[in-house]
Amino acid sequence: MTAAKSTEVTIVDAELSRGEHREALVAMLDGFMREPLQGGEPLSERVKREVVPGLRAHPACYIWLAYREGKPVGFTICFLGFSTFVARPLINIHDIFVDKSMRGLGIGGMLLERVEAKARELNCCRITLEVREDNRVARSLYRKVGFDRVMVGAEHVPMEFWHKPL
Repeated sequence: MTAAKSTEVTIVDAELSRGEHREALVAMLDGFMREPLQGGEPLSERVKREVVPGLRAHPACYIWLAYREGKPVGFTICFLGFSTFVARPLINIHDIFVDKSMRGLGIGGMLLERVEAKARELNCCRITLEVREDNRVARSLYRKVGFDRVMVGAEHVPMEFWHKPL
């Protein structure tokens, strides 16, 4: 297991074969979903049962867990993609979360540093993520570490995130 330490915070590569990592991830993901910006609802029992097996089965999933004094306090779940425009891989940060009581300690930045290190190791062309426009704290962190809003073409038209529920 690879780990990075800063004072009492440790970032580890999640090993979902380990019970303590599975439990930490599901508990923090549940905490993430209970936040008002995420809808304020807990994870369903079905999702709690199926998320770890689904992530373990995914062929290009990277997960890092943040611990402070032995307690899980944050995570990020990322997926490897591919840019056909530059013919190189990319990493998408699907979820990133730091426990409310631990915010402001640099843990989110540490998680983002770990993602960037993996992206560089894999020769990725970029790291992508989605963020709500009203999440000013997250947007500020992302700008601080070098992210910017995607604009396309000479007209600098903003990109939109669309989905089709199935």
